[in-house]
Amino acid sequence: MAHCSGKGLHMKGIKKIFMVATLSFSMLATSVAAQNIVGVQETAQAATIKLSRKTLNLKIGESATLKISGMRKTAKWSSGNKYVASVNKYGKVLAVGEGTTYVKAKIAKKTLSCKVTVTSSFNSNQVKKNISIEYQDSGHGVVAILKNNNKVTVDLDAKLVYYKNGKMLDSKSDCNRAFESGKECVLYFEAPSDSDYNDVSYDNYKMSLSVDEATNAVCDVRNIMVQSDIGADNVTVEATNDSGKDFSFVKISCVMYDASGNLIKYDYHYAECEKNGDTDYFSFSFPYDSNYDTIYPSSYKIYVDEAYTYTWLQ
Repeated sequence: MAHCSGKGLHMKGIKKIFMVATLSFSMLATSVAAQNIVGVQETAQAATIKLSRKTLNLKIGESATLKISGMRKTAKWSSGNKYVASVNKYGKVLAVGEGTTYVKAKIAKKTLSCKVTVTSSFNSNQVKKNISIEYQDSGHGVVAILKNNNKVTVDLDAKLVYYKNGKMLDSKSDCNRAFESGKECVLYFEAPSDSDYNDVSYDNYKMSLSVDEATNAVCDVRNIMVQSDIGADNVTVEATNDSGKDFSFVKISCVMYDASGNLIKYDYHYAECEKNGDTDYFSFSFPYDSNYDTIYPSSYKIYVDEAYTYTWLQ
């Protein structure tokens, strides 16, 4: 009897083990199935993430916004070459200079890209029409204050011809290699002079412009920070490069006026603040008359004419 009783207990134990194993296998299968479903869902979701454009063709100064579908997460945007096209955190692409680059959106482990091609819509005649000019004549030379109303940075050459009684006396030239959109600059043209370096009088003048697109210029005059004061017979200037860029040239000019608003002096200085974070100090001396007595200006204005380098120098 004891032997039979032991056999019954043994069979019950086997059945219990079998039931536990069956339950465990069932739970494992359910878990694997659930994981597979989640994996399929994630794969399907990843497959539906799309960029609104795979290619983008823009003219310099134009912009377009790229959008992402299939994902609510925030994307991290970047440009392969910010001098061709820049992109902000909302996916807005701005065409900066001629060339081709890729704008990318990174979402988690997935990266989407759009090929951006930027071309020029530069029309030299139209560009010249969009440059406003104010002439100021001291009688000893002419200052031209220009404003660039175009959307592009302009490489500009200017020539001014002086006349007397309809006869050409002399020609002078000046330039700006990185005349930025929306900014002002000063050009200066010395008066004609004889062999003894004395000014020759003139009664008329005419200026001509030659313009091109400054596609390789890296510039930022707005972040050359300038402070100035009337000093000891001069205008003293502090110039700091807060642009985050290193430049090859930083040109700053000063125009001085009398109480009637007439031009009495123009001068310029290449500031030694080409490197980001650098500060330079310099002075523009007051003009003087034929007896070498100082002429004190009633007002003056400082211009940051240029702050630039070239892409191949970076």
